Amino acid sequence: MRRSILFLLAFITLSSAAQCRFGYVSYTEIVKSLPEYAIVESLLNELQSKYEAEMERSDREFNQKYTDFIEEQSQLPDNIRIKRHKELQELMEKSVAFKKEINHAMNEARTEIMGSLYEKVNEAVMAICISEDFDYVLNTDERAYIAINPKSGIDITEQLKQVLTTE
Repeated sequence: MRRSILFLLAFITLSSAAQCRFGYVSYTEIVKSLPEYAIVESLLNELQSKYEAEMERSDREFNQKYTDFIEEQSQLPDNIRIKRHKELQELMEKSVAFKKEINHAMNEARTEIMGSLYEKVNEAVMAICISEDFDYVLNTDERAYIAINPKSGIDITEQLKQVLTTE
């Protein structure tokens, strides 16, 4: 009796899954096809360049102080040598902290700036999902799936590109 109930539940689950309609799309491909993407990438690259220039300036300053210290250390009294060594260590720690801060700032900027593009794509995906009567739409970018049967799922990438470029 128990096996019969389990078999019946499994059969119902499988038969309802067989009627499922879904679409799939590569978000990355769609976002990169948007006209705004080039502008966003340009802004992010400009910001990245400014940060890199500041890191290079900071590195040059550290390297110069380090070179000076190496050249002079044998002629310095112990207390001055120790003081300069600590200054170099603090400078290095600040440089490392600044690089982490830059990475965090760049990630936040990318998330914020790209957010509007992803929002636009999300709205278009939802519109297609509703109009095509899909149960769900998969993002294929992370390959979190093993396989997609083209008989069950429909690639909506090109359809989505057309919708987004005609807006």
